[in-house]
Parts: sequence; C-alpha cells; structure tokens
Amino acid sequence: MSRYFEMASQLYRDGDKVSAFNAFLELAIDGDPQAQAMVGFMLENGEGVEENLSEAIGWYEKAAAAGNHVAHFNLGQIYRSGKGCSVDESRAFDHFTLSARAGNVHAMFEVAQMLEHGVGVQKSAARAATWYESAARYGHTEAQNCIGAMYHEGEGVSQDYKKALEWYKKAAESGHPRAMYNLGMMYDRGLGVERDHDKALEWCRKAAHAGHEKARGVIRRLQEEGKIVF
Repeated sequence: MSRYFEMASQLYRDGDKVSAFNAFLELAIDGDPQAQAMVGFMLENGEGVEENLSEAIGWYEKAAAAGNHVAHFNLGQIYRSGKGCSVDESRAFDHFTLSARAGNVHAMFEVAQMLEHGVGVQKSAARAATWYESAARYGHTEAQNCIGAMYHEGEGVSQDYKKALEWYKKAAESGHPRAMYNLGMMYDRGLGVERDHDKALEWCRKAAHAGHEKARGVIRRLQEEGKIVF
C-alpha cells in the first residue's frame, strides 16, 4: 500500500469523503488498482461524489482487470443483483470465483451458495461443500452452519454427524441463531454426540433468545407442556 493511498484512506476514515474521493481518483487515474476499486465503491454508494453506477462499474472493471479481489467481489454483487446494469448471474459467478480464489472469504461463501442452488453455474453440491468448508475455516459463521448442514444431511459430502456437530458448534458459539438451533437438535437426537436433553434445551433457548422462530416455537411448546419454566 502506497503512502498516498494510506493518506487518502485516512481522509476517508476521518469523514472527509470529498477530499478522499479526489485523492483516490488521482491515484486511480495513475493506474492504482486499490484506488480504482475505492473510486468504484464511492461512486456506487455516492460517498464524496454523486452516485454514478455506470462509472462505478467502469472503475471496478479496471481494478478487476488488474486482479483486485475487492473489485471482483463488488462486480459479482452488481451483476447478480442487476444494480445499474442487467442481471448476469453467470458473470457474477465468474467474478465471485476470481475473488474467492484470491482469498476473499465472503466471495467463497457466494460461490458456494451459487453452486449449491445452481445460480449462474451448473448445480454441484460437492463443489459447494468445498467452498463452504473453505469459508468456514476462515471463520465465516454462515458458511460454518451451511457445511454443518451438508455433513448432517450427507449432501455433497459423506454424511458425518461428528463433523456436522463440530461446525454447528463453531457457528453457534459465534452467535449464529440457526446453528444454535441445529446444535440443540443434534444433542436432542444424539447425533454425533451422546444424547443430552439439558444441552439441547440450553442451545434451543439461546437460539430462541437470538430470534430463531422455530426455536421459539419449541420453547413455547415445552412451556405449555410444563416441561420447562423460565
């Protein structure tokens, strides 16, 4: 990262978006891919400059051509949503994949989602599982829950309740409501672990407090049956 890019970044952090945009723009014109990505971002979101999606895409494309993984990720989001352009799910997948291969954990998750559901690419549970697990190892909690579910169901991978439990637990301990519920159900049914209704209830209660509607329903039912008292 150049000293000038850091100076522009400091202006951005300080809230002087107009000065930051002008500084990034000078660097972008000189060919700095990071600055080109930032110019694209500020144009996309109208920060320090009037929003202009077509110009934003142009700058992202320049940065992406130089291998900038942030630009690839942002282009993936744009082409998937059709923001400022026509929806192009295949193109979105390509950009997400290039970003993921460069180590962008959020892009890894998007690639996995698109592969799992066959969006912009031929559906492949096995390839989806590989990308979910990659993102999960970097601490992406939604990916941890998703790969847990794939091991749980034996989708794209060999069924392995112990691995499912491990991934659910990682996501649950990071505060993921659905993973909390899934972990509770594993304890309740004794899948990959010795059956433990107390732990099942503990995780189901945590999921309910975190807003998981199905867990709330379970808690309400148990209360109505007189099996638990808060």
